[in-house]
Amino acid sequence: MSFWDNAHTTLFQFEDWACKHTVRVVADTYFSNKSFIQPLLSRKTPIHMITKLKRNAVGYLDPEKPQTKKRGRPRKRGQKIKIVDLFKTEPIQSISVCLYREIRAIEVVAKDLWILELDRKVRIVVTKLGSNVMALISTDITLNPTQIIEIYGSRFSIEIAIRDMKQLLGLGDYQHQALLPTFRFIHFVAVAYSVGKIALLKYANSSWLQAQDYQGDTPWTSELSFKKLRICLRRFSLGKLVFSKTALDQEVEKNTSVKDAILTIAS
Repeated sequence: MSFWDNAHTTLFQFEDWACKHTVRVVADTYFSNKSFIQPLLSRKTPIHMITKLKRNAVGYLDPEKPQTKKRGRPRKRGQKIKIVDLFKTEPIQSISVCLYREIRAIEVVAKDLWILELDRKVRIVVTKLGSNVMALISTDITLNPTQIIEIYGSRFSIEIAIRDMKQLLGLGDYQHQALLPTFRFIHFVAVAYSVGKIALLKYANSSWLQAQDYQGDTPWTSELSFKKLRICLRRFSLGKLVFSKTALDQEVEKNTSVKDAILTIAS
């Protein structure tokens, strides 16, 4: 199996687990190719995708209809255009988008084109922030430019998750060459990370999670910060089990229940 085959197998299995929920793939530039995207679109229920294009990407307009019928197969593609040049040839819109919890006004150009030799047109959104020009595509042409940009921007949370799993859960520390135990370890780390996020949501109003922001070198900036969970849980545990003013042998039942609660949350 190729890399793309493995990626597709994972996505199709996830779609089965998702049941009636719509699945949309958001990926970086590496996945902006026909080998990855076309099998997703060729399914009975297509899996749509939003991704970033390479700067040298090109697209094609619809072919012009000839005034007189000619022999041979009709053309499927029209004029070839460079995607980043759309800012020079197409009307520019000014829209407001929510990126990283901030409302920002940006200039965009949106156009439906043939690209990457796919069997259908996709929606292309070219954005410009200062001198930085970026092109996004969505295989779901019902989405407007604001939705496409905000959905792609939400992908940044994946990068934060990977960073937390590497720094706090040892994702990059495992050493094994066999595929199966590696997958099992990755799944175990992902489950542990998910349980931590669930704890932050479920116990958000608990007193032990109401500590002030950490004043160290890397303070948390989100209520769902995994670093916040780790620091608050450690502080609460030390306060209850190590620095308790009451002798443990005088309140065995109370301290045992506290310990069990902490272990339940931590596991």
